[in-house]
Amino acid sequence: MSASTLGSGALSPQMMILGLVVQQEDTIAGVARRLNNQFPSARFSRTAAYKDLPILASKGYVRLTEKGPPNEPTLDRYQGTPDGAKLFDGWLLHTEPPGVRDVLQCKLEFVTREHLAAFIGIVREDEQAYTSAHDIAHNRVRREQRSRLARGRPVDWRVRLRGIQSKDEAMLWSLMSKRLGNLREELEAVLDEISNGAADGG
Repeated sequence: MSASTLGSGALSPQMMILGLVVQQEDTIAGVARRLNNQFPSARFSRTAAYKDLPILASKGYVRLTEKGPPNEPTLDRYQGTPDGAKLFDGWLLHTEPPGVRDVLQCKLEFVTREHLAAFIGIVREDEQAYTSAHDIAHNRVRREQRSRLARGRPVDWRVRLRGIQSKDEAMLWSLMSKRLGNLREELEAVLDEISNGAADGG
């Protein structure tokens, strides 16, 4: 992956891995754990850190600071380089809107009458998954708010930023759930019209 592609506004596991190492020096195993814990909804491959850190090192964006035991390459420790930090900052402040590659939007282009009922089922399952994700995120936001109130004193900006991030995540899941609910209802209406002969079934 070229620097221009890696540094575009698009989200990639390589850029997230670079950001984690720029943020904090870590082993391959540690980066893999943080990638999974901090971006669980992105569903990055569990092997991404093991594959991408050596690639980033070969490009000069991270460097090996400590070699792990011969039989434990996952304990190799890396830190970000000035070039890596510059590339990551460029991505972080990139202003060009990324392309939208929504899976359902693309699939809708190919749905046929024979697919419609099954496709509605897929949309319904996704809607329920987003609703569940919203409930989990919303409950986390409430717990964080109660915890801050219980402390009874101002919190630092990083904690506040985490709270804002959690609220934004809950809002995202809510919007996606509502969007899929509307999509499902419209598709169900089309299916009913086809079944009743009110719409062209071709």
